[in-house]
Formats: sequence, structure tokens, C-alpha cells
Amino acid sequence: MLRLQASGAHMNAATPPIAADAFGAAQDRGWLDTRLAFAMLCLAAIAPLLVVDFPPLVDLYGHLGRYAVQTDLHNRPGLQQYFSYEWTLIGNLGADLLVQLLHRWLGLETAVRCIVIVTQLLAATGVLLVSRELHGRITPFAIAALPLIYGLAFNYGFLNFSLSMALAMLAFVVWLRLHRRGNKLVPRVWLGLAGMAIWVCHAYGWAFLGLLCGSALLADAITGRQRPLAALGAILAECWPLLLPLVPMTLWRSGTGGLSLMGWSLSFKLQGLASVFRHKWVILDTASLFVAISLIYWAIRSKSAAFDLRLGIAALVCLASFMVLPVQVFGSMYADIRLAPYILMTALLAVSPRKLGAQMGRVLGLIALAFFAARMVTTGAAYLAHEKTVSEVLPTIDAIPQGSRVAFFVVVPCTEAWDLPVLSHVAGVALARRDVFANNHWQAAGVNPLIVHYPAAAPFERDPSQYVYAGECAQPVYPTLSKVLEQFPHPGFSHLWILGPLPDELVVPQGLEPVRHAGKGALYAVNSPQ
Repeated sequence: MLRLQASGAHMNAATPPIAADAFGAAQDRGWLDTRLAFAMLCLAAIAPLLVVDFPPLVDLYGHLGRYAVQTDLHNRPGLQQYFSYEWTLIGNLGADLLVQLLHRWLGLETAVRCIVIVTQLLAATGVLLVSRELHGRITPFAIAALPLIYGLAFNYGFLNFSLSMALAMLAFVVWLRLHRRGNKLVPRVWLGLAGMAIWVCHAYGWAFLGLLCGSALLADAITGRQRPLAALGAILAECWPLLLPLVPMTLWRSGTGGLSLMGWSLSFKLQGLASVFRHKWVILDTASLFVAISLIYWAIRSKSAAFDLRLGIAALVCLASFMVLPVQVFGSMYADIRLAPYILMTALLAVSPRKLGAQMGRVLGLIALAFFAARMVTTGAAYLAHEKTVSEVLPTIDAIPQGSRVAFFVVVPCTEAWDLPVLSHVAGVALARRDVFANNHWQAAGVNPLIVHYPAAAPFERDPSQYVYAGECAQPVYPTLSKVLEQFPHPGFSHLWILGPLPDELVVPQGLEPVRHAGKGALYAVNSPQ
């Protein structure tokens, strides 16, 4: 039976009556509640990113090319005819701003790598601090929640989104502490400032912060047995500063097509839930999902566990939002399944250990640590495998002349594979390193400030024109490679770069001459127009 541990006035009742030091750790610490353990858990949480030279996240290679345009277009005249970069205030600028700040000192690729690592460090810190703030300690369930920071959205390279969600958890911890002190003004000022900053990073993090704070206040109202209208008024009175980003959001969306909602599919949502840990190995990733769900199920059924009402409500609201959201919002794909890891994360963080005996606590702690360690090893191994895949194709870039115009195509299977398509945007590296125009860059109103203007390449000038099939498929989304080779505008490109499994009988049109190169894949020079 599910037991909810309610919060009392000003959220004091749900916090264990345990004195805490300035660092927030309980004085009657368990073996997981030392500063050393906190630091070691955070270090272990970023270990998968430390074993690779550059994070092999699917979209990150495309972002790298976009960052090169963002930071250095004025020094790259060869790219100015293809791209422009128009800074504007949108809710999707987190990593972009950090890249702008850091690239002069660290170099572009090192700056991007550091931002990715810091994002996961902040996420791990946020998870552990939320546990300490709610329960007075790092619970075994919080440790089990740590691998969820490596969810599908992060592994796809949704960097601004992941950074904003990490910042939202940290902002929530600060707000809880300020609110508990009983001061009315300071937590509202904090929400106004933090909400605006997180919105600039990514609108999802801003919404997630509102969800967490609203759920905590609703729990407070339920505990105090407030009437519905009074509870609504109290929640609005505390959270109204979070509405400040609606002003720039209205201006942002008014010129970019509104909400840009697209698609709702129950089967896609179920696939998204099953893909929470999706990375490379379906058996290991689905087994990990089973472990996380089993821990939540055990907590629901066990008489030794209870749920903190604040995050219990937040988990339910996350689930409801996941079910309601369409596939695309504000031009961002996977709008719904991005939330899937956070449903499990908030549910795990909601589990209170206060009724656990010492022996059960140790057993659950060992299980959680083993699960966490296994996921970090699995994630690190997947990153190493993906890094190897990318390293096998990157030498081709050395054979592409500086400033070339490359028609880049990636052969994908008719049925989407579990292993993430890490080569999908690798041509972005060619842009960053050799000022190469390639057709894999995103352009959607309000999604990012990059503008592609190269009509000679149309309709192969932007994402997703790089995706092709090797042969005919039953329900095609993309064209076949043979059709693309016939249709792509030869005068608009100087080279053709193909990655992935080529069809057995590939007919290469006249005017395409093979180019010797050291990497995997096929490279052709376009010597004559068709």
C-alpha cells in the first residue's frame, strides 16, 4: 500500500527531525552521508564522460558545427555565404552562452566537452541535494536515481535541455531552504531570478522548476487541509514570479509559429518509457529499467517505506504531463519522452527511508550502489564503443579540401535500431575543423539562432536531408540512397560523403569520382554537373 509522508506548514513536517550542519548533512550520518561519499558519488557519476576524448552524443557533433559558426563566423569568410547567426532571446540558449564564454580560453571542442561534464556534475549534485533536503540524508533510492541523468535525451545530445533540468533541481533545493525559513519575499525573488535564468537555458527546465515548487506547495496545502480556492491562491502567491518568462516567451513564439505542437502517439510514448536507459545494448538497458521500476514498486508495497508527498505529487504530475504532451513542442522533438527519466527520478527521490531498519537500509544501499556502478560501467563502455565508431570515420575529413560543399548522407535501417545513431551529425566536425558546408544542420523557427541560406543545395541544405535508406522500406520516412544520388543538386556540392551500410548494388551516377581516404564510408568528388 502506498504511504505518503505529508509535509506540514512551511514544509517542516516532512523533513526528518535531524539537526544538520552547514553542508546539509545529517548529524546522525549513515555510511552514505559523509562529504567524501558525496564527492565520490558525484565523481563516479561523471566517470563515463572522463573515459572518452569527446562525448559521443548523437546531436553533439552537429552542435559542434553550429558552435563554430556561432563563435567564429567572422573569421571564416568561406562559411559566411552559407550561414548566419542571429542572437535573439529564446528559451534554448544554455550551452550556447557557455560556449561563447569559454571557447576563447579552452578552445571550442574542449569547451564543449567541459560543458557536457559540468552538466552531468550539476545533475548528480542536484539529485543528491534534493535527497538530503527532503530526507536529511542520501537515500539508497537517490543513488538508484543517479543513472537516470544519462537518459535518452542526454545521450541524444539535448544539452540545453539536460543543463536546464539539472539547474532546476538545484534551484528547487535552494527554494525549499528559503521557504522553510518562513520569509515571504526572499523565496519569491529567488524564483523570479532562477526561473528567468533557467528559462533562457531551456524552457523545459523552467517548467520543471515550476512543477517541483507547485507540487511542494500543493502538498503543503493538503497537509494543512486548505480549501481548494485558498490552496490555489496560496500556490499562485508563492509561484507567480515564475511567470516572468512568459513575457519574452510570448515575443519569442509570436514570430515563430506559436507552440508548434505536432503528433501524439500512445505507442510512441510506451516506446519512450521503455527507452529510458536506451543507449547501445537493449538487454542491459531494459534490465536497468526493470531494476528502477522494481525499486519503486517495492517502496509502494513495503510497510518499511513511505513517500514524501512533495515529490510524490511531482512524480504524478510528471507522468500526467508525459501522457498529455505531443511529440513536438516549440519545434523540439521528443517533447514527451524527454520527461520519462524524470518520472522515475522524482518517484525514487520521493521514497523516504525513515522507517527502514539498519539492516534493510544496508541491503538497499548495497543494491543501489551496485545498480549505480553497473550503469556507469555500461554507459562508459557504450561511450567507448561509440567513440570508436566515430573515430573510424573522422579520418575521411582529412581528404576533404578546406571550404568544400559536402552532401552528407547516413544510411539508416528501415526499422530503428536500439543502438543510437551516433554518426547522424558527424559532418558537424568537418564544419568545425575545415569550414565545410554540410547538409545536417538544424533550422527551425525559434529553436536556435543558426540560419542556413544556401538555395543551390535545396532541398538538401539542412537536417533531416542527410538520412537515407539502403533500399525500399515498407513504411518509408526517408528516400533511398539511389534516389538521392539521382536527385541531389550536383552543382551545389563539391563532394559526396556517405556513411553506414551501403547497398550491395550501388549505381554511382556519372560525375562522381571516388576520393582516396583513410576513414570508413564512401567519399566522392563531384566533378561535373548532372
